[in-house]
Amino acid sequence: MNAFSLSLLCYPYHSSKHTGRGHDRYIAELVDNIRTECPEVALDVVDRGFSKRVVDGLLKLPIQAFDLLQRDADVYHATSTVAAASAFALGKGPIVAMIHDVVPFNVTGYDSPLKYRFWRQFIKLCVRRAAALIVPYQITKDWLVTNLNADPAKVHVVNYGVDHTTYFPRPGMARADRTILYVGEVSRSKGVEVLIRAFAEVKRQVPDAKLLIGGKRSLDQPFLEELSKTLGVSDLTFKGFIAESELADHYAQATLMVFPSNMGFGLSTLEAMACGTPVVAAASLDAPEFVADAGILAAPDNVADLASCLIRVLTQPELQRDLSQRSLARAALFSWARTARETMSVCAKVARRSVRSGTV
Repeated sequence: MNAFSLSLLCYPYHSSKHTGRGHDRYIAELVDNIRTECPEVALDVVDRGFSKRVVDGLLKLPIQAFDLLQRDADVYHATSTVAAASAFALGKGPIVAMIHDVVPFNVTGYDSPLKYRFWRQFIKLCVRRAAALIVPYQITKDWLVTNLNADPAKVHVVNYGVDHTTYFPRPGMARADRTILYVGEVSRSKGVEVLIRAFAEVKRQVPDAKLLIGGKRSLDQPFLEELSKTLGVSDLTFKGFIAESELADHYAQATLMVFPSNMGFGLSTLEAMACGTPVVAAASLDAPEFVADAGILAAPDNVADLASCLIRVLTQPELQRDLSQRSLARAALFSWARTARETMSVCAKVARRSVRSGTV
């Protein structure tokens, strides 16, 4: 790979492994691994820090624009479509844009319609104007090509990774009996309402089952806590945010990890798989592609099916062992080092193309 300069545009996210946001973790791992795996890349990270609320992020937008104006790189890699839109508006380029998912086109009822309208427009803008697009899964590429007429040659599939030095099997640590773990935002969009209703059914058939819900609080949490009381569900704990230093032990001690999200992939699922923990996930968007045959897939938003899948794993030790081995084999295919190398390969091709065409 030839040397080139790269500005990595983080907005509206923040390069950190400790905020509980998957996109922040993605950027942090990308930054660390570009520096170790691709030393020939002159990396400049444009990051305005963590924004807890949308309003906080919007207030930082003028500063982000000023920062971007100061940059003069061979390639700009926008880790979000809104960052790419800012770069387009300021005349920066060439731009490699990351499209994490197509949720705004496929999921409704959980967030502001106006917010999703903006996100849809940003995705369309990237499809039209970016020099290259990066997506985490083939199903996302296929959707963009089929529904937004994206040029297949311009869309590159680069999977997310997992940190195998942090997430790995712990044979000396005993798994808790019949304990279900959820790690993610505590919201309806991530399927937590469906999970609580399904767990009420699980308790009727597996009375000693336990559910631990860990993750950052959302506006939905009071409703979800009240729902658990209304259903009379016992052995359900809202753990709150789980620090990075504690996550691996939680995965290793759980009987299974559940991720019933309507929004597809979650990094916590892959981290649990790397610990050899059986996984049950909702078959939504890109989830079937990354889980493959390593886990159990439940019909999205289907309480009865999710309950049935959870009961199967909780009550069948042989299935638990099989899924554990499948999870380890599947997770071994993913690494952040590979993510960084493949991302930089795309950026290097764009840089070479720009030099040949005289645009940089």
